[in-house]
Parts: sequence; C-alpha cells; structure tokens
Amino acid sequence: ISFSLFSHYGYEPFQSRNSAGEVLMVEDYLDIMHLGNCFAAAILFQVALTFCGAAFAVVVQTATGDKVVQNMDNPVLRATSPSNFWGRRWNALAHGMIKRGMFKPIQKYFSTSVASVGAFVASGLFHEYLVHLVLMYDRDPRVVHTSSCPIADTTCKPQIGSNMAFFVWNGALVLFEKLLKRHQTFKNIGSALPHFVITFLIIMTALPVAHWFGNPYIKCGYFHDLQEGFLLVVKIV
Repeated sequence: ISFSLFSHYGYEPFQSRNSAGEVLMVEDYLDIMHLGNCFAAAILFQVALTFCGAAFAVVVQTATGDKVVQNMDNPVLRATSPSNFWGRRWNALAHGMIKRGMFKPIQKYFSTSVASVGAFVASGLFHEYLVHLVLMYDRDPRVVHTSSCPIADTTCKPQIGSNMAFFVWNGALVLFEKLLKRHQTFKNIGSALPHFVITFLIIMTALPVAHWFGNPYIKCGYFHDLQEGFLLVVKIV
C-alpha cells in the first residue's frame, strides 16, 4: 500500500524545498511538508526492511529449521526512546553485527558512551559505503514523478557524507538520552506521558534531518527500483 500511494510522487508526496532539490534554510527543517516527506520515507524504509527481513527469515527457517530473530519491531510507531529505536526495534540484523563488531570491542577499553559513538560512526561509514556501491555509479536518466515536478528526466548525484551526518546526529541523541535518564524529573515525565506522545516526541528528534539519510535513496531511484518486487495499485492514464 505504501509503495502504491507514494510511487506516483517519486516517494516525495509533498512540495518542499528538499523535494525541489533546493538548499534548506533552518526554518525549513520544521516545515510540515518537509516533515511529511521525511515521515513517508521513514515508513517506506520500515516497510522495505520488514519485508526483506521476513523473506530472509522464511528462507533461513525453511532451510535450517532455526528460528530467526524479528528484524523490525515497528520502530517508527512504537519506539520509546532513541536507544529503544536503534537498539531494540530497528534492523536487528545490522544492529547485531555492529554491536559484536564495533560496540563490544570498544567497550572493553573505553566507556559505554565512547562505544556508542563508535557504533554510530561505524554505521554511518557502512551506509556511506552502501550509497557508493548502490547509487554512485552511472545510471541511465529516468522519468520520475515528484510533488514539485510531475515528470522530469533526472540523473543522480547523491551528497557524500549525508548518511554519516544522520547517524552522528542520532548517536548524539542517544548520548543526550543517557544524560537525561540520570534526572528523576525526566523519568517522572516519561512515565506520566501516554505511549503515543513519547513515540511522537522521539521521532521528532530525528525526523527533521531524516532527509540526510533518505535523499540518496529516494532521489537516485532506489525505491523506484525496489517497487519492481511489489504488487502495486497504480492509476492507468
């Protein structure tokens, strides 16, 4: 359903400076249209990773009989903190690899905070590599639909470093969360607020900069290619 809804708009359903390819001003990060596009991207990534994780789990369980850990646990709509989002709900497969390969080795010699920073930097480097591997090579111009330009021939030039910036930002949020947890006042506030309010507040700490992560994939046609693996409901002109 998500791919059917957003594919016609180039996966950017709302008009914003970012969807038009313009440089964002500070106030644009909280523009409702920009936030709407970022939320749509977050849902799309969650759906894609959930589907791919489920397909991988079916293959592994069928071949080996082993039970596979759930890869995604509805982080966008159920997370209760930045650490809960990244550590318990988002992409358990990648989280496990980074935890074993980066977090724990660093934690042997340094503090947990330093290990957390190292893990997010490693994740940023990994995703920068993915952008280079999947999206940086020459691709044929293609016809796309966007909210700002219904039909356009585009070529992709992803901004190197944007994925790293996104993960460094989220690493800083996790560290800030650890500082707040030391104060009883914030614990009391957290226990008093409804779950959906907490999730909304948590998502809003990263949603304004979500385009740092999503832009290379959306603007370079990743979802356009991925949609070929899904059944779509589209309007026939």
